[in-house]
Amino acid sequence: MLRDPNNPSTSSPARPSTSLFRYRTAELAQANADGICVGLTAEWLRNLNSHPSIRMEALVPGSQRHASAAVRQKEYENLKVHLRRQGAGPSEADFAAQNTMLQKAGLAPSGKEKVYKVGEPNFSRMLTKITADGSNHLLSLYFAEGGAHTVATSAMDGNTTLFDPNFGEFTVQSDQIDDLFRSLANRYSNPNRQHFTTVTTQKVT
Repeated sequence: MLRDPNNPSTSSPARPSTSLFRYRTAELAQANADGICVGLTAEWLRNLNSHPSIRMEALVPGSQRHASAAVRQKEYENLKVHLRRQGAGPSEADFAAQNTMLQKAGLAPSGKEKVYKVGEPNFSRMLTKITADGSNHLLSLYFAEGGAHTVATSAMDGNTTLFDPNFGEFTVQSDQIDDLFRSLANRYSNPNRQHFTTVTTQKVT
């Protein structure tokens, strides 16, 4: 189980964390430099039938899909602002804007968002859900220092692939997903000094 930096009573298993990049199967560099992680994850989910290296090549800056991701990100952000002006709360506006964008991209979000706290027992349940064979999920990582970041997962044939727009794709046997998340958390805490304390998930088809 991951440790909650705000709660010293929660702790990870004693075994050391493995470097995140040991799990990387396809690299993506500089694609998220302009902060378009929501758009990039949408494009990644739309292209899951392609080989990992092809998926990453399709998202590099200057590519058609990267441009499309930037447009989708802008649509999402504009709609979120509009919904806030109409009186929606921050979480409600974000979720509605995100799902509208996903639907326009030809994806089918479940419309049901689950919230999990790092360091609490239900976090393990989240890992079980996102590793169910045949499932795809959109995940939002919320940092203790403020801000959030969007990643996505896809599980098939006993393996789970996590796409992080900042780094690329990482693949593990599904029963090793806890190790992958621990390594991801450590990579954000050092050197970025960002600690994610809450993760929300939504199934996408």
